[in-house]
Amino acid sequence: MLGDKLREARERKNLTIKDIEMGTSIRSLYIEALENGKYGQLPGEVYVKGFIRNYANFVGLDATAMVKEYLEENHPEQVALQAQSAEGNTAETKNAPVQSTLMHSDSNSTGLEQDSYSDFRQRVDASHRRQNVLLAGGIFFVVLVAAGYFLMSTPDEPQRKTQQPPAQTTTTRPTEAQAKPDSSQKRQDVEVVAKYTARCWTEVKADGKVLFEGTVESGKTMKWNAKEQLVITAGNAGAVNYTVNGKNVGAPGEMGQVVEKTFTKDNM
Repeated sequence: MLGDKLREARERKNLTIKDIEMGTSIRSLYIEALENGKYGQLPGEVYVKGFIRNYANFVGLDATAMVKEYLEENHPEQVALQAQSAEGNTAETKNAPVQSTLMHSDSNSTGLEQDSYSDFRQRVDASHRRQNVLLAGGIFFVVLVAAGYFLMSTPDEPQRKTQQPPAQTTTTRPTEAQAKPDSSQKRQDVEVVAKYTARCWTEVKADGKVLFEGTVESGKTMKWNAKEQLVITAGNAGAVNYTVNGKNVGAPGEMGQVVEKTFTKDNM
């Protein structure tokens, strides 16, 4: 059982549950739930995987193998679907060279290639002829327009222009509102800067796509952008401070608390 392996690894290193909590920022009650296989007491599926990875890395186990074992114990249908997908991709890859060999081994392939090449050359030549016709027509049209404009100009037009008083040139300076673009129009996305004061497991989704998932060490600074929405989940909410589009909004919660925050353009 996954929980037994985590507990045995912890005991081999003479670590207490409190030691794991201090080293991973996972609350003690969640650590006990992991070791006892009581996954229903954890905040959600994404937290379960994140806690397992952090715990496994801290005690020296293979985090990827531990997450896979968790899925095999609790979600075998997902593992089966992934295996079927992998087998399908392998079969397609194996069949591709065979089909290519059969095509090239056809005794009539040389004749077909020659016919295809001849047909291709005919289409190319026809396309070139059409392009030449269109180009010549365009040039002829431009010449006609220029000639018509020249013929429509009357001889006394220069005299009328000399009799008219000189036009006054007026320079209009743009107003301050026109000169300075609206800052709200320049900023088209959501930007969050996170500064960490302690270890914290973090997951970031930008417009529904996962950008980052893992543990950030103390003293690190991370930055993420999204067009419409950023959803950030912190496993140790008191250890991180957010700055949203240049505005410091502070920590999302307390030390050891799991908090999910959503940032959008509308609520900035």
